[in-house]
Amino acid sequence: LAVCLSGGRRQLADLNDDELLQVAAAARRQTSWAQARELAAIAELTRRRDAAGEADDGSDYRTLSAHEAVTEEVAAALTVTGNTAATLVHLAERLTGPLSATGEALESGRIDMAKARVISDTTENLPDQVSERVEAAALEKASSLTTGQLRRRIRRIVHRLAPEAMEQRKREAARQRRLEVWDTPSGTADLALCDIAAEDAHGIYNKITAAAHGLKADGDTRPLHLIRADLATNLLNGAPLPEAIAKVLAEAVPSGPAHLTEVTPRTADPADSHL
Repeated sequence: LAVCLSGGRRQLADLNDDELLQVAAAARRQTSWAQARELAAIAELTRRRDAAGEADDGSDYRTLSAHEAVTEEVAAALTVTGNTAATLVHLAERLTGPLSATGEALESGRIDMAKARVISDTTENLPDQVSERVEAAALEKASSLTTGQLRRRIRRIVHRLAPEAMEQRKREAARQRRLEVWDTPSGTADLALCDIAAEDAHGIYNKITAAAHGLKADGDTRPLHLIRADLATNLLNGAPLPEAIAKVLAEAVPSGPAHLTEVTPRTADPADSHL
């Protein structure tokens, strides 16, 4: 396959549209094979470091553990961060161990790395027997599903086969809830509430969306996602909901004062003040 894909641009220019799509799909399969080999190499290195670690008596506290050592080696060799290296090491162990069928699907090009990670993440900490059944069911249709569709399919299967394990995972994730911020390449930043209760997340989103629809009715002609973002920013900066709504509308509509008298009384609901 690699030889077939090694032609230059001139050869690609001679292909019709369907043939170009076939080349793209074949290249994706080749990439999956290469990524599976990368993970297999990492898994073998981990096995060797584990074996060497077992022979070490651990008397020197300055010596890295086998897992720490291989993570640092992978990070240096692949020029990736420590977190990325740790993720690769963990995925390598999973796809050459309990999820070996997923590893084989990746190597054969039936799934890509993103789908392999979805299967690994969504079967984490499940009982072995359940994990095997979930993996088998996921791989049946994984090649024809997007990552989002695959994740939803696995979640439904886990809910049916191991509802207690799913509930335990949910509780453990909620204990790790956090607020994260990271910079974007465009010079802006993203802000996210992670692992909060689903009912809280949807409740917050729906309430801001309802207020945004009200602003559009009052004259804000901007897209709904922009209004939502401005409302959330003002609310998180400490403004009560009526004040946040008034401020967003004043900035969006030049003749703001004429509209503010309509907005404030209608949205000054005490039930909204907790935002």
